[in-house]
Amino acid sequence: MTAAHDLTLAQTLADDPLDGSGVIGLSRHLDAEMLSGSIIATRGRMMLRYARDNDGIGLTKSGALNRKFLAWAVEAFDWPGYEPAEVYAVNKVVDEIDYLPGWYLHEVMKRRKFMRKHKDRLLLSPAGREALGRPGLLQAELFAETFKGRYLPSLDAAFMGDFDLYFGLLLWQVRRATEGWASAREIFRAAVIADDAIHELAGRYPDAPIHGFHLRVLRFLMLFGLLERAATDSRRFDADGYRYRATRLFDRFVHFHLTTGCGSDASH
Repeated sequence: MTAAHDLTLAQTLADDPLDGSGVIGLSRHLDAEMLSGSIIATRGRMMLRYARDNDGIGLTKSGALNRKFLAWAVEAFDWPGYEPAEVYAVNKVVDEIDYLPGWYLHEVMKRRKFMRKHKDRLLLSPAGREALGRPGLLQAELFAETFKGRYLPSLDAAFMGDFDLYFGLLLWQVRRATEGWASAREIFRAAVIADDAIHELAGRYPDAPIHGFHLRVLRFLMLFGLLERAATDSRRFDADGYRYRATRLFDRFVHFHLTTGCGSDASH
């Protein structure tokens, strides 16, 4: 494979919009059982179902999810890192700003038009009703919005980066790096380009860029069920101690339709 071909391939991957028109395909036909390992797909469907069964979700005057829904979500979602005991250990009552899973799902659901605001309610849209019956569609749409829609910077403002500008290439490199167990540091070195703004965080502390990469990318790939992390006693981020590998869902959900220099398809 020539250097020119490598460069063209890298650019093609980097520019992929994740909408099926490029070389990366996201399977939209996976069923609920296949997506049982996706926190985002399963909890997203729970949110849509709640809205369907309760004439929408109540909103505060500022447009945030109301406490009634959030109290339900904390218990029902049991989101990793936001288990009920931990949430209520620091909050007597939960507002949207206190509960990142609710904040995140609220935002991406609106951006993908699965839900819409009407007066003081967040209602299920026709697209949301379709997504409720098609888990694979929901997974694919929320995945694309999360990684290509410049949403994540608004969640982790302290950890900036340009991942969305070349995410297809980054995703390809992450998959190659996680064939077996690989540390956050190893994946970062394999997947993050040299001129990404995330490197500017190194002035804070040496592993700050890798920590930002974990928060902005690796954490969400786990929540979508594409990566798993090896058990560790430490909950404090460790660039070498946090180790990941691809799950079976990664290759069921993401397909790279690439032609190698030998003319064969290089799809996982």
